[in-house]
Amino acid sequence: MSGQITLVIPPPSPSPSQTLYGALTKTHLYNTFLEYIKPYIEYVLNEPKAAEEEAQKLLNDTKFLYLLIILYQDAVLTVSEDKLRETYGYVRGRFKEFDIDIEDPMEIMLEHDLWKLRQIRGNFDNFVTMFLKFAMESPEDAYKYAVILTALTLLLIASLNAKTREKLESIANETRELADELELYTLTFMAALEGNEEENKVVATAGSTEELRKALEIV
Repeated sequence: MSGQITLVIPPPSPSPSQTLYGALTKTHLYNTFLEYIKPYIEYVLNEPKAAEEEAQKLLNDTKFLYLLIILYQDAVLTVSEDKLRETYGYVRGRFKEFDIDIEDPMEIMLEHDLWKLRQIRGNFDNFVTMFLKFAMESPEDAYKYAVILTALTLLLIASLNAKTREKLESIANETRELADELELYTLTFMAALEGNEEENKVVATAGSTEELRKALEIV
């Protein structure tokens, strides 16, 4: 698949588990979404390493962005925390069938999704202010964040269609890498929202997720 890629700051994206929940319940809205991204899912199923590249192409697609806005609104209004946990449990089970350990990345994604959902529902003004500031001051990072969420969504939906251990293992490897990057964003957002100057300094200078996690424990 090919296409010119332009860096834009996309609208808020549903978390991977929110999109997956809709995919599993097969509502009309999510069926429309899945039908639209089907070529990308099929491509990522065969080439998991291309997930980020395909995500960038989707984020440059106007119709996809409109679908994201609608999905985001639907997810915030209808998806509960228990449903998010059940969704990740279902996907985790797919990997367990082939004895593939993906527990840590699943926990990272679930932590991100639950935290984000709680902020939107219980701390909306502060969360939006923080995120807008982040997007305006660090547009490349904001774009990368959207790419990671979209790529993880493609990978996890693709995992539901994988029939062999080899394909699932490749998907798991890419998921682990992206989940590690996602955790860095989660910790960054948490520190920014709390307004802790010391934590923000740590976030700005940390070179890796592990380094950031250890440093925040000290702070």
